[in-house]
Amino acid sequence: MNRSLRVLIIDDSERDALLLVHSLRKEGIEADWKRVDTATAMMGTIAGGKWDLAICDCQMPEFSVERALDIWLKTGDDQPFIVVSGAIGEEEAVKLLKAGAHDFVRKDNLARLVPAIDRELRETAERNARKEAEEALRQSELHRFQLQAELSCAAEVQRKLLPVVPPDASGFEIAARCLPARHVGGDFYDWLELAPGIVTLTLGDVMGKGMAAAILMATVRATLRAVVQVNPPASALQLAQHALQHDLDRSDSFVTLFHAQLNVTDRKLTYVDCGHGYALLMRADGKAEELNLRGLPLGVSAQEKYQEGTVALEGGDTLVLYSDGLIDAVPELELNNGALVRLLENASSADEAVSRLAAIVPPDRPRPDDMTVLVLRCKEDV
Repeated sequence: MNRSLRVLIIDDSERDALLLVHSLRKEGIEADWKRVDTATAMMGTIAGGKWDLAICDCQMPEFSVERALDIWLKTGDDQPFIVVSGAIGEEEAVKLLKAGAHDFVRKDNLARLVPAIDRELRETAERNARKEAEEALRQSELHRFQLQAELSCAAEVQRKLLPVVPPDASGFEIAARCLPARHVGGDFYDWLELAPGIVTLTLGDVMGKGMAAAILMATVRATLRAVVQVNPPASALQLAQHALQHDLDRSDSFVTLFHAQLNVTDRKLTYVDCGHGYALLMRADGKAEELNLRGLPLGVSAQEKYQEGTVALEGGDTLVLYSDGLIDAVPELELNNGALVRLLENASSADEAVSRLAAIVPPDRPRPDDMTVLVLRCKEDV
């Protein structure tokens, strides 16, 4: 089968160059060839385009094969450089091969030239393929490290968005923890002291997990912080729904949310449940109550009208808010209200209650979803 190769012939003899071309043609190789016999001519020719291989004579009075090989290797393409000579000795041939020449063919045995070319082109193609694969792997690893660094940075920022020090709520304990399934997640909790004795508590869960959910989480959190400062729970959520509807529609997402305002003095909790549902009130006598007044999640309907529920808290009562990641973490436990009450029985503080819930997932077991818990405990000595 005929093939076409671009062949650079480094030889001071036009006749010998034509002989090489004829030998190639006999074996089915049509050469687009050029002969050079000086370093300047060779460098100019190489700069003008890519060559498949070089065939170099050893006997040139003004241009050495070593110089030609050095110029060729500096192109960096690693294409075959084959030395053709009738007078070179074995020691010199070995020296050239060690210096980077790919093969040596004697002029009285040109039948070996084409097999040598075929082998070297094949090996060159294999080397290039390996280099491309190695470079692709290197780039992939570099991209992975960059992504890892960006995710670590994003996780650090997200952690810093979550409050650490509970607000001053005399007679109450507040504790929370957020454990993303990945580096970052869509769950969040928040609290604010609006005025002395007035504290807001929020737990939200953006649909999905990972970076997309985390971006929406930050948007929802910022929006809520802007509206809860001067609005009671139902009005605040109505404003948040209006502000977020466009973004949630375009992202094809929604947010379940439990938002409450605690009056510390009156021990009254006013709340709105936006399709969240994971709120458990454990009374001091061990009875469990669900807070059943619920609306739709944010982002589902722009027409939703949110309503407030109110509950009075007494000494020893504990409000437990959590995301569905707690239920999904260990499905075999079937964490219904009864199981949660038993799990939190005799917990001495809000911190202990949060720690017990967070410890449900063994350290070596991956969490299938983000998991967040928030506990409000009314002290016995209120």
